[in-house]
Amino acid sequence: MSAWPRSLPPFLWGVATSSHQVEGQTHNDWTRWEAAGRVREGQRSGRGCDHWSRYQEDYQRFAALGINAYRFSVEWSRIEPEPGQWDREALATYRRMVQAMRSHGWVPCLTLHHFTLPLWLADRGGLFAPDAVERFTRYAATVVEHLGDLVDLYVTINEPMVWAVMGYAHGSWPPGRRSVWLAWRAANRLGHLHRHLYRTIKAARPTALVGWAHHYAVFFPYRETSWADRRDAAAVDWLFNRRFVAQIAPDFDFIGVNYYFRQWMHWRQGFRPITAKPGALTTDMGWEIYPAGLRHALRVLGRWQKPLVVKENGIAARDDRLRQRFLVDHLRELAAAQAEGLEVRGYFYWSALDNFEWAEGFHPRFGLFAVDYATQARTPRPSARLYRWLIEQNRDRFPIAVPDHVPDAEELPPLKAAVSPTNHPA
Repeated sequence: MSAWPRSLPPFLWGVATSSHQVEGQTHNDWTRWEAAGRVREGQRSGRGCDHWSRYQEDYQRFAALGINAYRFSVEWSRIEPEPGQWDREALATYRRMVQAMRSHGWVPCLTLHHFTLPLWLADRGGLFAPDAVERFTRYAATVVEHLGDLVDLYVTINEPMVWAVMGYAHGSWPPGRRSVWLAWRAANRLGHLHRHLYRTIKAARPTALVGWAHHYAVFFPYRETSWADRRDAAAVDWLFNRRFVAQIAPDFDFIGVNYYFRQWMHWRQGFRPITAKPGALTTDMGWEIYPAGLRHALRVLGRWQKPLVVKENGIAARDDRLRQRFLVDHLRELAAAQAEGLEVRGYFYWSALDNFEWAEGFHPRFGLFAVDYATQARTPRPSARLYRWLIEQNRDRFPIAVPDHVPDAEELPPLKAAVSPTNHPA
């Protein structure tokens, strides 16, 4: 396997957010989608969690978790609101953000694209615009030019297969197309785009580690005795989980793994997965909880002989005890994967804050910190204390371990974050 740089911690303990979901924005394709009433109950992201003006306070809160890494994204439409017009103040603010991350001792993990496009590019065809690859690579080069001396870890595209399926086959995300053929073309286009972004970043910062965040969903046959169900599960697994990796190899230094659930394939459903079997334990999103699927995903992706980093793993749950159980069970599977010899180099919980969950709006609650959207007050959930405790148990450990006895999160000491008062714009 490729060596993990000594300049980085042997294991990254982090949390993750994305720009549109926490910062809010008005010039990308999602804000127009929201304005058209395409989000649950007509909700709009607005200022999100107002993280754009509150990031310093939020970083102090996150620091109380004991993390050593933070995954975030930059918003293209904020940086380049019109083609070729770069907002220097926005770039300067992102630079201040990254400097603040480093002042906390964190490894910044920068995501270039997390589902949103500037309106001007969306209007020209988005991913299929004639100059889309050129525009994407110019944007990447500009970000690296301004932030590259502070960032050693990059995600080019978040969940390209999710974007292809939701935007071009399912039609529930921008641009709202419903064509299997277009989704196939979109996946190919995204693979081509990733390779260009990878080479652009590496040309400017040869020592940087560059990968992408790969959403891995575990597909099981609904009935193990059904040949047709097994066939469909294998086919969808190849199409969704494996094909993209093979398509872009060897142009990545690590594989980012986003894992949340398993789904079931029944031949009568075609290629539309069943979200959960009756009676299964599910999240508030209706996703079936299956911790062993994380180890399965790591085993499969480990075949490419590159370091693996769990870039997203988390749960939408108003019952925080379910979140605590989810966290412990999935980290145990990660530790078991390491014990099998897999080079798993990090874990980022999704998400640090409750946020705007795309077409589901503000209803799902993923955060270690609860957000009151009326007041923008943040409150650490007991699971945040538990995550801090788990990190403390592994402060100098690699591989990691989850103790057999895990304390009740309610009995752990509260987080102590020194948050200074700040004036926020109305």
